[in-house]
Amino acid sequence: MIAEKEIPNAIKRLKLSRAFKGYNPSVLDCCEFSSEVRIMVVDDDYTHISQHEEDFNRCCICSNPNRHELIILPLDKKLIKQRVGGIADGAAFDESKFAFLEFKDQAQGNTPDSIKGTYTKAISQLTNALQLFDNKLKNIKIDFRTTINIVCHIIVSDKFPRASALEQNMMIDFAMTNKGVGLSFEREIAF
Repeated sequence: MIAEKEIPNAIKRLKLSRAFKGYNPSVLDCCEFSSEVRIMVVDDDYTHISQHEEDFNRCCICSNPNRHELIILPLDKKLIKQRVGGIADGAAFDESKFAFLEFKDQAQGNTPDSIKGTYTKAISQLTNALQLFDNKLKNIKIDFRTTINIVCHIIVSDKFPRASALEQNMMIDFAMTNKGVGLSFEREIAF
């Protein structure tokens, strides 16, 4: 267990330990921390930092040139075991930016319908995570959306066929539906 004085400011600022009190494992027991300039985040059994170069084609790259303390928080299958409708795989965040991550790196995207289906499912999972955090933080008197810059990312492998017109339409719809929260299909996040 991390001592109070060692808890990262990004977690303290959002009071995540308090918001998710009673969860087992706790927020702090789930998190990984890094101040590296570049980290690769993958989702296997749960979202985590990878050091394996073979993961490059399927990872989310967190670019951290100022060496902020980044936190990787696995949600699905770690902090949150089962959630009806699913939930985002994880999050990467620091004191000013919170990025929800939904990995669809195993998706094939063989047809336009399967590409759209992959994106639609990912958006549903990201929306569920956003709503859960909104509610949990609201319960402890924190307005999640005004406290930190939030963005949602769908991560697909390099081999997944991209549909830029569809992606643009989905980004606009997502922002309108989620009160201005951005949606990105980029695998790199700048902190």
